[in-house]
Amino acid sequence: MIYYNVTSRLDRSIEVEWINWMQEKHIPEMLNTKYFTEVKLLKIDFDDQEDNPTYATQYLLSSEALLKSYIKNKADILKNKIIEKFGERVLSFNTKLEVISEHK
Repeated sequence: MIYYNVTSRLDRSIEVEWINWMQEKHIPEMLNTKYFTEVKLLKIDFDDQEDNPTYATQYLLSSEALLKSYIKNKADILKNKIIEKFGERVLSFNTKLEVISEHK
């Protein structure tokens, strides 16, 4: 299993709007691509984020091949929608997380 993780630091003035947009528009659109089987929206909690809240959005995929296909075919289109909507009020970076083991 692979997580495509997008960490986003927000201008506080758009936090509520961004969360609503992510939940109502962006995450459903990402799931509709059929690349992802699950999405988690997480708030990163650390002491110095008072001015700029930070979130991680984790998109679960079943394989590296699916991630490569998503990046090649859809990533720029969906990323540009975020840029068009929020501009520089959201700064994001992506990481690939590979699940080594899970324990419950």
